[in-house]
Amino acid sequence: MDRLMSQAMVAAGNGMMDRLFEALANAADGAFVVDEDQRIVYWNQAAQEMLGYAPGEVIGRPCYEVLGGRDERDRAICRYHCHVATTALTGSAVTNYDTCARTQSGEARWLNVSILTFPASGGDDTPLIVHLLRDATLKKQQEQFTHQVLDAAEHLRAGFVSPAVRAAPAALQTSGLTERERDILSLLAQGLSTRDIAQSLSISPSTARNHVQNILHKLHVHSRLEAVTYAFEHGLVSRD
Repeated sequence: MDRLMSQAMVAAGNGMMDRLFEALANAADGAFVVDEDQRIVYWNQAAQEMLGYAPGEVIGRPCYEVLGGRDERDRAICRYHCHVATTALTGSAVTNYDTCARTQSGEARWLNVSILTFPASGGDDTPLIVHLLRDATLKKQQEQFTHQVLDAAEHLRAGFVSPAVRAAPAALQTSGLTERERDILSLLAQGLSTRDIAQSLSISPSTARNHVQNILHKLHVHSRLEAVTYAFEHGLVSRD
């Protein structure tokens, strides 16, 4: 009787795992699952599209070897017996976090990761660890650009930015921009590239590039960073 109950519990557990994998297969987020040894046992289509690895290339491999995730200070997050795995295996909640992983082609990609735990089977107390992935690359780039702008603003207040920025007449710097140039300045402040600006405004990259050059000329600055710094300092764009 005990053996039959054990078999039934295992079968029920396997059925639960099948339902979990079916749910993850339809998820918009990238998702993969690791066992107690941190070996990947499941990898969905969204994860493949995000990182370039097909399931057959990662199943059975340690997750830390595939992702190689690092933090903003370039310290390893993904490693054997990492904090995330050890915390999750105790059944404790893990706060979502950002990590910089490498795609199959070697491209750096920031990921926001959420962790869920799931029983491996009805009679096994060791959970599987479910990783849900969202692409956070653009958000990180914008955050880094904002930090650069704020640092430049501090230098501006301290008198370290190019004299051309400080000396240009305010009337020239605030009244000469066209509405389209103000729109582009706002997009620059969000950290968008020339290509992204062109796509956002449905114009060609060369047209976007010409607008940027006009903005730099009218504001009497030498770089996009100086233009955005001045724009923040003088309320030409919102900080929100």
